[in-house]
Amino acid sequence: MSMIYGYKWLQMTIKYKELELLAKSETTKWVKEGASNLFAVARGNGSVFWIVRAAYQKRRSVITLGRWPVMKAEAARELAPSVKILIRQGFSEDAIKNALAQTSDPRKLLFLVEGRRVAEGGRTPSFETVARDWYENHLKNGLSEGTYKRQVIQQLNDHIFPILGDRPIDQIRRREIVNCLREVWLNKKPTGSKLRGNIERIFDFAIDNEWCENNPAPPARSMPKSKHQVQHFKSLPYERIPELWTWLHERPRMGPQTQVGLAIAILLGKRTSEIRKMRWADIDFEKSVWVTPAQDMKKRKAHRQPLSTQAIDRLEYIRKLTGDQTFVLANASDKIMSENAMLYALKRFGDFTTHGLRASLGSWCSENGVSKAVSDHIKAHQPKYLDAAYDRVDLLEERREVLQKWADYVTGCA
Repeated sequence: MSMIYGYKWLQMTIKYKELELLAKSETTKWVKEGASNLFAVARGNGSVFWIVRAAYQKRRSVITLGRWPVMKAEAARELAPSVKILIRQGFSEDAIKNALAQTSDPRKLLFLVEGRRVAEGGRTPSFETVARDWYENHLKNGLSEGTYKRQVIQQLNDHIFPILGDRPIDQIRRREIVNCLREVWLNKKPTGSKLRGNIERIFDFAIDNEWCENNPAPPARSMPKSKHQVQHFKSLPYERIPELWTWLHERPRMGPQTQVGLAIAILLGKRTSEIRKMRWADIDFEKSVWVTPAQDMKKRKAHRQPLSTQAIDRLEYIRKLTGDQTFVLANASDKIMSENAMLYALKRFGDFTTHGLRASLGSWCSENGVSKAVSDHIKAHQPKYLDAAYDRVDLLEERREVLQKWADYVTGCA
């Protein structure tokens, strides 16, 4: 417990019921929301306000965002980082409050105060301001829901914003970025590589908007040699997949959506995210083809996958339960299956991942003389070696034959 302005405050992630209790407080009470200097403050008269408290050059600022429940906790959490940025850049409370009177949108707030171009007094947007604008307008809408979409801004929050976030973007130098990336690059190369690439894109975006003239992001070859070793997804030897298939269909207590989802993952080698978002409208039962839309694909390119007779059988089974809903594996509310449902189910069988099933199929293809081009098309890979001729066609019938043989092997029909 800590003190602020003579009042006790607790740090926590505030839930709705806790806000209701806070509103009943008969004394002034501050509760820290847990991030971005955000507080819920009870006035002792039944009212609760969202407040951001931060300092710039020993000058302390307290900005009221809005009153709960008119402003919900989610909205306050989204708005607080922008207010903190503006305070730490030295903008006055009046300037921030005037902007808040016009908008509660975090991005619009930043640019109402800072301006899209160089603001009065020679200020340029901070790195964090530009990064969030790039994410919201040029990246977020182009990514399908999933772990990577959440990781982009989280990785910047964890490794970059605490050091470079408040700096004017035109004053950041390459050596600073290298030093900032060094630890994560050496110990977590995939994360470091993604961060470096995103920083480069953020500066390209800043150049396009005339906030800076040069891109100081270091090329990968300039970074120190990494100690990181590639960690592959844990997979199951393909010889044990028939055993997994039998186990899967002997689990009466497993939910039908999870069971069918795993069956499709085994039979087709599709990614978990693509299976979870499978829609009935995407399946052509007459042609036995499932077309995954571009927005649901990792490479943002639509993918046709032929369906074996066993895959059709599993889809016909689940259609009796969810055929009147949008998603094939929908729950009662027509929402997509949770991200880890299939993974947790697999853990009961062995120590491997849903994604590892793709590797099992790939190993079987390799052992049975399936060409790498066909195997990669099955898994929707697009390696550099793939020539233009193979890239223009999707080898649908060749893949259909391979996937039917695979399904026969898995289900014991071979």
